[in-house]
Amino acid sequence: MPRASAVSSRAREVALGVRAVVDGLRAWGRAPRLLALGMVPGLLVATVFGVALGVLAVNLGAIGRGIAGALGADDGWVASVAAVTASVAVLAASSLVAVALFATLTLTIGQPFFEAISRRVDADLEGAPADEAWWPAVVRGIGEGLVTLVISIGVSLLLLGIGLLPVVGSATAFALGAVVGGRLLAIELVAYPMARRGIVARRDRVRALRPHRLRVIAFGATAFLIFLLPLGAVLAMPAVVAGATLLVRGLPAPPDTANGSGPDTPR
Repeated sequence: MPRASAVSSRAREVALGVRAVVDGLRAWGRAPRLLALGMVPGLLVATVFGVALGVLAVNLGAIGRGIAGALGADDGWVASVAAVTASVAVLAASSLVAVALFATLTLTIGQPFFEAISRRVDADLEGAPADEAWWPAVVRGIGEGLVTLVISIGVSLLLLGIGLLPVVGSATAFALGAVVGGRLLAIELVAYPMARRGIVARRDRVRALRPHRLRVIAFGATAFLIFLLPLGAVLAMPAVVAGATLLVRGLPAPPDTANGSGPDTPR
């Protein structure tokens, strides 16, 4: 029975993470104008990304054949399979970097919009804590975004290697990319509501989220997959910011801070 209880607890954590995204998407019905303004930064970034991704798509076959040739597969069906596998591996690896870079640039450019969305969610439910000052928030966001980008590039190279494995490599790389990329995305998205609660530094956010790892990964992975849909990142970014605020609000305070408001208390 304890094992069944543990499985049920994990399933509940995953469900709560996914639900935070769904509830965030419902914010479009409560504050459509505010969320529409939150699309503006994403549209600007997506315009640039569209060109870059278009270049990658056009050259993806050639990149796959080049990698296959470098691995010694130069002719026949083996070369064709290797080229397709390499192309999918490149796509899976690049998606992690693309989502991380998109989120970093969009959150930095749209800081006033997303801060307002997060504050509106708090205010509608229980009252919003004081906002973080604008300029420190921008500087922090840029610095943390660079950290996320560096981690994403390192992980993407690992995913590229995994993706080159026959048969299971591509699917494994994609799944790992969604999990790792989702966690990195979630850490960035909760920056606004957690900063208002005194949890400003990235390492402090990671520590506060660690006891709820499954919930955070489920939230981030769901957002990550939505971001991979055509225009999904642009349409969903304002909503997942709202969802991230709901995620933070739903995190129970640690026992030693349950009656306080210190930097380790999510609520």
